[in-house]
Amino acid sequence: MSLRIEPTGDALVLTIDRPKTRNALDRDLTRRMAEAVRAAEADPRVRGIVLTATGEETFVSGGDLHEISRAVREQAGPSGVLDMYDDLVVLETSALPVVAAVQGDVYGGGCELLLLCDMVLVEAHASLAFRHSRMGLSPAWGGLTRLVERVGPIEAPRLLFSAEKIGAEEAARIGLVNEVVPKGTSRERALERIERIAGSARNVVGAQKRALMAVRNAMRGDAISRERAIFAEVWAGPAHQAAIDAFFKRRG
Repeated sequence: MSLRIEPTGDALVLTIDRPKTRNALDRDLTRRMAEAVRAAEADPRVRGIVLTATGEETFVSGGDLHEISRAVREQAGPSGVLDMYDDLVVLETSALPVVAAVQGDVYGGGCELLLLCDMVLVEAHASLAFRHSRMGLSPAWGGLTRLVERVGPIEAPRLLFSAEKIGAEEAARIGLVNEVVPKGTSRERALERIERIAGSARNVVGAQKRALMAVRNAMRGDAISRERAIFAEVWAGPAHQAAIDAFFKRRG
């Protein structure tokens, strides 16, 4: 089971459970996530989503390189990765608030996943890195646009161009995440957030999310579609091919 679904109090807890791939995102997982969020929206008892993962070391390691390398070998083009966005963006567009409880390191597409959440709580030992450039790619799921929204035009190039790893405290300082919490407490803290949100009317919170989404879309214009076109441009290029080869060589 790649995704565990657990109703807890006012929340629905979604736990990414792919330890053999360091909780990498593949098409089956993102489809399951979208289905779970849509089902939660239809259940009036659910007041919010908590998104977390198994283990202590890694929250999400990025896109599943086995799936990506297969697409490159078969010359399938970038559509398989780009199409995953339709499922992932449900986290952002859902009427329910989504709180990420980050219990480990986050890389590449995992950082894009966090940017789709309304709030992000990170345990103190975790680090984050937009590793796309080291993989010969640019963000595919709107992560570049949302990163500029979140941290501004000064910090975004630093994180993107160098794939620099930053700690939880720095991530909070620059506005990438909301709060740093002690190790082992992110899930509990996220549930507390949802419980507090549940004190407000469900339809009012949903209306506020729609309003926030409308503002973002007005400010973004066609930025996300432009950024996705850049992803397609570098897909399967020499740098991307070399990064995939190096990854599997290290893995033996």
